[in-house]
Amino acid sequence: MTIGFLKKAKAFLPERSLKYLLHQHLNGPDPPRPMKTIHASELTKPEGLCPRMYALADVTKTKPKDGWLTTSEQATYELGRKLQDSVVNWFADMGRAFCHWKCLACGSVHDFQLRPLKCQQCGCKHFAPKEPRFESAISGASCGVDVMLALGAKKLTPVEIKTIDKDEFKALKAPLAEHRWRTNLYLRIIAESKEPWSDRVDTERAKVLYVSKGGYGCEDDKLKQWGLNERYSPFKEFEVERKDADTDDLMLRAWVVSEFRKGTIGMPCGICTTALSKRAQQCFMKGPCFSGAYPPEHHWQKDG
Repeated sequence: MTIGFLKKAKAFLPERSLKYLLHQHLNGPDPPRPMKTIHASELTKPEGLCPRMYALADVTKTKPKDGWLTTSEQATYELGRKLQDSVVNWFADMGRAFCHWKCLACGSVHDFQLRPLKCQQCGCKHFAPKEPRFESAISGASCGVDVMLALGAKKLTPVEIKTIDKDEFKALKAPLAEHRWRTNLYLRIIAESKEPWSDRVDTERAKVLYVSKGGYGCEDDKLKQWGLNERYSPFKEFEVERKDADTDDLMLRAWVVSEFRKGTIGMPCGICTTALSKRAQQCFMKGPCFSGAYPPEHHWQKDG
């Protein structure tokens, strides 16, 4: 009986479990994004970007600690990226997708163009799409846009691709507020950018394309109106118009960080009233911020 039990236990060792191996492989530290770049995604977080935190990190040469990605988070993000790349490649198959293209053989990048027929360096015919990045010459805010599409207009249409849970997808009547806000910001950053391809891009309107992560999507009457013999669509698209008034505060915060780094303004004030506030408690710059060693010299919230 003892031998039988040991054989049975051995058969269920974690090393023989596919689930165990995947969990062991996928979960792990999540290094923070470099603070040298002022990312649009940081500007549009609900809590807002604090210019003082960036300035103090520069002065003290302190880096934020690593986060942690669970297996579920890692799998969700990776599958979302793969689906997003598939959508870009589908548009590339139509001859409409402009972005950067990385050769899967030698790693060379072919800047802002339709998907190449072959790599100029090694002749490979397989590529992965890479989002083109833009940086505002005024504020220093930076963004990456998933793809630019040739849709018959004079300029290319910026498109953000968002993968979304099937139940959330069915309920969508408009772009989610964060996505509308961020895409609006992207349009402004592109318009203020000096990238050589920015003048080929429409900076007044963009599209957000949602892709259902599961199932058939939902019934869509437009398909029949378009003469397509289909009932269900896994896609929903919405147009976003540029409205600079909605992004003025975001660009101001980025500008403060940029100007501090240039040395044109002094240490900016923060956004926490006390060290006991919830945000301050979670900030990795809380100590230097409230130590008294770095008094604020630029009150951007009041002075602009």
